[in-house]
Amino acid sequence: MAGSTCATARQYMDEMKRLLHLVNDLAVDKVSEAIFTAWKGDRRVFICGNGGSALTSSHWALDLMKTAEVDGQPRLKAISLTDNVGVITAVGNDVSFDDVFRYPLDAYAEQGDILIAISCSGNSPNVISACEWAATHGLTVIALTGFTGGKLRELGDIRVHVPSDNYGIIEDMHMAMGHMAAQGLRARILAQEEVATWTS
Repeated sequence: MAGSTCATARQYMDEMKRLLHLVNDLAVDKVSEAIFTAWKGDRRVFICGNGGSALTSSHWALDLMKTAEVDGQPRLKAISLTDNVGVITAVGNDVSFDDVFRYPLDAYAEQGDILIAISCSGNSPNVISACEWAATHGLTVIALTGFTGGKLRELGDIRVHVPSDNYGIIEDMHMAMGHMAAQGLRARILAQEEVATWTS
């Protein structure tokens, strides 16, 4: 496996602590704001990634739909493109593994939707293909990267980068960003509800 590893729990924790100060928190807030705009417009948010990032994609979709919910308000239409094994294996087998995320986007996505693309290396061909499709079809691309960011970092309209070469730490940070985004979305929905109450 390429990338660095930590020999002790303390070394891992210290590296996490160091990186927390290097990640752009304002970029994460931009992610929450973009998702809130999508929620207000009744748009969809698609999420994709490979390996550990595929599971992070599923977790993001769960939190954006469930954790961010506010009673009496519609839930965000958050969809993980990694969750349909049939689609992934059929497209991977019959077309190309590079198209497993682009293919369902072509079926479901519309202008004004969001694609959140998660890749530690930033160079996963199927993630890049999905982002290229999204960029030409009016979607906002949110890129979560590690290492040097790869090609994905260049394709993101909003970019959140973890400057590390440790896969575990990058994935932990990407997961935490999902929690931040979901809680930020919920806070914005609640704030809008308060404003509506004051002005009614």
